[in-house]
Amino acid sequence: MPLGRLAAALLAALAVLAAGCGTDAEGPGFSGQPPVVSTTGVVDVSGTQLVAGLVAFTKCDELLLHLRAEAVERVGPYGLGGGWFGGPVMLEMGVATTDVAMAAPTAGMARSMEEGVDFSGTNVQELGIDEPDLLKTDGHRILVIEDDRLHLVDVTGPTAVLTGTLRLEGHWSRDLLLAGDRAFLIADTYPDEGHGIEPYGDDGGQPEGEGTSPALAILSPPGTWSPLTSVIEVDLSDPTDLRVANVLTVQGRHVSSRVVGGSARIVVATTPSELPFVYPVSPAGEERAERFNREVVAETVLSNWMPDFVLESGGEVLAEGQLNACTDVSRPVEFAGFSTLTVLTVPLDRPLAAPATTAVLAEGSTVYAGHENLYVTTNAWVDPEEMADESRVAWWNDRWDTAVHQFDVTDPAATTYLASGVVPGHLLNQFSLSEHEGHLRVATTTGGPWRFDEDAESMVTVLARNDATLDVVGQVGDMGRGERIFAVRYVGDVAYVVTFRQTDPFYTVDLSDPTAPVVRGELKITGYSGYLHPIGPDRVLGIGQEATAEGRTTGTKVTLFDVSDLDAPRDLATWSMKGGNSGVEWDHRAFLAWKDLAVLPFNDWRSENNGAVVLRVGDDTLAEVGRIDHADEPGAEPVPPCPVVDLDELTSDSGRLEEMMGGVVVMFCEKGVDATMKGHWCERMPRGNGFAEEFGIDPEAIPEDQDLLACRPDGDYVQPIQRTLVIGDGLWSYSRQRLQENSLEGLARLQVVDLQVGS
Repeated sequence: MPLGRLAAALLAALAVLAAGCGTDAEGPGFSGQPPVVSTTGVVDVSGTQLVAGLVAFTKCDELLLHLRAEAVERVGPYGLGGGWFGGPVMLEMGVATTDVAMAAPTAGMARSMEEGVDFSGTNVQELGIDEPDLLKTDGHRILVIEDDRLHLVDVTGPTAVLTGTLRLEGHWSRDLLLAGDRAFLIADTYPDEGHGIEPYGDDGGQPEGEGTSPALAILSPPGTWSPLTSVIEVDLSDPTDLRVANVLTVQGRHVSSRVVGGSARIVVATTPSELPFVYPVSPAGEERAERFNREVVAETVLSNWMPDFVLESGGEVLAEGQLNACTDVSRPVEFAGFSTLTVLTVPLDRPLAAPATTAVLAEGSTVYAGHENLYVTTNAWVDPEEMADESRVAWWNDRWDTAVHQFDVTDPAATTYLASGVVPGHLLNQFSLSEHEGHLRVATTTGGPWRFDEDAESMVTVLARNDATLDVVGQVGDMGRGERIFAVRYVGDVAYVVTFRQTDPFYTVDLSDPTAPVVRGELKITGYSGYLHPIGPDRVLGIGQEATAEGRTTGTKVTLFDVSDLDAPRDLATWSMKGGNSGVEWDHRAFLAWKDLAVLPFNDWRSENNGAVVLRVGDDTLAEVGRIDHADEPGAEPVPPCPVVDLDELTSDSGRLEEMMGGVVVMFCEKGVDATMKGHWCERMPRGNGFAEEFGIDPEAIPEDQDLLACRPDGDYVQPIQRTLVIGDGLWSYSRQRLQENSLEGLARLQVVDLQVGS
């Protein structure tokens, strides 16, 4: 297999499996041999010397010389690994949040509302550790970030009102934090047909001069491309006039974020900017190309390797430059790639400013935070040339380990690196990690994350900080031989681990003695749990899939586990539906627990039924209370967002367009406006891009200042419910372009808020 194709295949496999990654046993993290996993369930860690700590740079020249030296050693005739810089193995999905503690309530609000009593927050991993989500509430208002728009819905009156919508041109986001009268959006940023972020000026328009925002002009000038992440501060003080206050844009892609002590810790991974390497047209030119590429590396400057930032407000640049001070950058003892993993500290109780940062020269995959420390896992540098040989794939599979870096987050103004360690195998996701009473517990499966391995087993490793090293103090394995971890949850001194290949072993792991963890119990049932949620002191709810005895999944399944006896866990009750799945399996933010109710969205591909189910959880029972969906009421007519145009005025062959897009509604909309129409799939056809001609439309018939919008019926497709929350006695749910309230008692539909955006 060609080198580039193999590397891409490996990356794609890792992303699909949503697994963490790690380090070479002889490279970044280990000196000597890795811990030997015992089939008796106890791992022998004696004689293992961990050297995963980071080394800080003391000056910029030292940092640049290090990067040049590592690159010269690895550069070849095709650049760094065939032009591949070692991009991210996985961007963690589903980084979640609860609402940040409110500042003073907005003027006019009747009273303060308490999360957990008057309204529900986002389902998070650790109580009090906030994470971003696409929907937030403080009990008085609901904010929804949808693609490039922020919606604010006032729910203080008897009828909810969409009071404001802010379009963020050039940004795309599903991550939102709420802090008093400020919203902080974490967005992907890109050039958007020459438009900047709106509104900028006092009149809500764009700044004078070119339409491109200063950040784009500086960080991604024409002819270049670099992934950009922006933190966008939005002023919510006037709910009818949402305004962008400040924008912080950095080079790199968002990995994950947490809010601890009122400050967001935003983790961004940045690969180096493209270097002007040459590539030989034949093997005869490889030697010459390699010499040239070595000269390219030798002439690089720090800006070729390190990310930059721009802080702007009202179209004016307030600050710009290198994101990380050289003395705030560290490197692993062993080489872990050319990427820069940056942790930005952003206090949420004040306007955005140039952030305090700390950085590691490595790629990041998984983020976990407790109340004192934040942890980021990183992966080893895997030379693509080594992976070109299938035997090397097996070699790496046997030595796949994960490095874990610990950062102190007790200071709301800064994040400080503390220590690093290594654990065998790969992680599932953020729930694989948990901090408890000074110890970090990490659940992993041995081997690489791209396939089932007959020799693989799962384990829990306990780490404790010793100066700058996270030492292994205890470990227990022998879980799920030949299987992989599908779910993990820690509750105090206990870990619950689900492995799966054909059946679902549900394990209970006693961690009360961190130096001698023990697998206490095992329960085998069909199917698996993809998410575990504690229900009371001795009950755990599992959401996943039912499966046949051969491991073929058959539909969504919820299981109530009794864990009062760790030696003998039991399944007390199950609820299942034939077909479909629930997004809760891979995104815990989609789950809602409210008093004795559990709410989870589902998508049933057999009945083409999308909605959410409400379950009542008893001490030993699971009962379906009812279901809700977002189907339109009978007789509801969609409203075209722009003036409708007669097809015969556009084309002499209107039947062709009607045949290709049955029931199509054609409109002229203001140029650049992404208008939508309820119950329809809409396609914007800008003048001159060739789309109109495909449908037999003369582009000259489209006004120069407008775009053609063609919307065809979606066949009564019901949008999937993505989130649910509780405010007072109402169960609110969100699907694309729609908020809906149902009564908690009886689930009757009360009202619908249309988030459809017109011109």
